[in-house]
Amino acid sequence: MNEHTAEPASSGQESSRSRRSLLAAGAIGAAGLAAVPLTARTAAANTQNPPAPATGRANPDGRFAGKVVLITGATSGIGQATAYEIAREGARVVFCGRRAELGRRHEREIRGFGGDALYVRADVTRESDVRALVEACVRRHGRIDIAFNNAGIESPRSAPLHEQTLGDFEQVWRTNTAGTFLSMKYEIPHMLRRERGVIINTASISAEVGFATIAPYNASKHGVASLTKVAALEYAARNIRVNALAPGAVDTPMLRRAAEAFGMTYEQIAQDYPIRRIVQPQEMARVVMFLASDDATAVLGTDIDASGGYLTG
Repeated sequence: MNEHTAEPASSGQESSRSRRSLLAAGAIGAAGLAAVPLTARTAAANTQNPPAPATGRANPDGRFAGKVVLITGATSGIGQATAYEIAREGARVVFCGRRAELGRRHEREIRGFGGDALYVRADVTRESDVRALVEACVRRHGRIDIAFNNAGIESPRSAPLHEQTLGDFEQVWRTNTAGTFLSMKYEIPHMLRRERGVIINTASISAEVGFATIAPYNASKHGVASLTKVAALEYAARNIRVNALAPGAVDTPMLRRAAEAFGMTYEQIAQDYPIRRIVQPQEMARVVMFLASDDATAVLGTDIDASGGYLTG
């Protein structure tokens, strides 16, 4: 993933605009910002405290016992949290990411608490990698029950649209939008053979609203939301449900990079959210698990606001 290169804003108007860009840019990605005071991370002024990560041994009879789950972009952030949480609930997880050392470490840790996990190095911008990832999952488990297409990057820099380059745009688009397209392209045929399956794509609050200075990211996430709606319509009658997740500011490496670039604390960022705190990756994982479960059989084609209320007003 690329670092943000924008300088902190100087005027009040620019600061507000930069903050809104930061909120969108931090929507994906799992570690916290060490320099931020603990109170800024855990404050919950008007909502419940965020849940702690699940611990203990995996439950072979859990909510997702025996389900085969494919996750892209799971070496950090929301993807990593989801891999751990759903594996503890009995799922058999196959996940990818570009950072092999991290991927192998997460695979060992999931297996260490009794989970079933396989890491496959893959870059979702490469069609051959996506095809190989899906084939590895099917070769190992015979099917795909649930796919969480989460791989994504932020805009390489914050700048007005006319200062963005085609390279900036293509870089983000290829990962966030084309990567989601390719993932569904190769996942769906295996689901069609069994006439069942669930797909969740990671979109963003910037799939629903515009944010100045991050046009490549904003456009890419609108694309993810659009692909989600199209796929939901095309495959609903074949018992395949497709939905998207719209995070806001989540405590991930992506948000850390953005906060450092803009010179902001988590406490400052949280003021734009009704819950007045930064959402934790485990909270996103549990929304994904809801959408993947039989509790959500009537939900399809939606981009679920999981931001902590940012889109409510």
